[in-house]
Amino acid sequence: MYSDVPWRLIRSLSRKKERDRTGLTVAEGPSVVLAAVEAGVELRLVVFDREFADSKKAHAIRTALDEHGYACRVFVVSNEFYNKMSATRTPQGVLSLLRFPFRRSRGMPGDTWAHALDVVGVDIQDPGNVGTLIRTGASAGASSVIICGQSADPFSPKAIRASAGAVFNTRVVYEADCTGLFREMADSGRLIYKATPRNGIRPWEADFRSPCAVVLGNEARGLSKEILEGPGEWVTIPMPGGVESLNVAMACTALLYEAVRQRTAGNA
Repeated sequence: MYSDVPWRLIRSLSRKKERDRTGLTVAEGPSVVLAAVEAGVELRLVVFDREFADSKKAHAIRTALDEHGYACRVFVVSNEFYNKMSATRTPQGVLSLLRFPFRRSRGMPGDTWAHALDVVGVDIQDPGNVGTLIRTGASAGASSVIICGQSADPFSPKAIRASAGAVFNTRVVYEADCTGLFREMADSGRLIYKATPRNGIRPWEADFRSPCAVVLGNEARGLSKEILEGPGEWVTIPMPGGVESLNVAMACTALLYEAVRQRTAGNA
């Protein structure tokens, strides 16, 4: 029965106020929902639109739900009804309602590296960039992705979708107090490398083999003066082609894969 589908609630979760009030969020898209299932994340319900429900991808999701012992309700609704709930311009055919912080029936994957490698995003305003930082961090084996300051919500449907499901297999933390975070990191002996478009050391001059954090700032303004003058060292990606700066997600990728290179070579 369509009356059993809380479509107004699902639709409202595009707003942070409602997510915070209910402790719920939405994952939409075949690969994202499947990632949540395979990670053992607690799902409240799954909704397919009728057209998608007969697809191979829908069958894979149903099979995974059965294999992992999920007892959540599964609905198949008309495309028109599904579109009422979807917050995307191009509805993906399947969504799930889930609680956050995410509850998992299985533990998080073990650490990739012997020494911590953290990603910190400061005042990242675009939820798509937040999700991409999470995805990039996960791909590089980051110990955690910390989203701090006035950043977009890492548990919003848009950020979850942009992470391509990596948010379910990565330790993701929101921390309002950036300066306190960096002070604690420095006190614990963590090296802090702050991305800046100029005047920093080259990435290969950084010691990414040691416990460290890679810090990236706001898309337009970068890192604040307070953070730049705080604990840690500046690091600059060389751009011999004369481009002024890189997108924050691209910069994150370049720095993390220098860390991967160093750690792979040194077995860190």
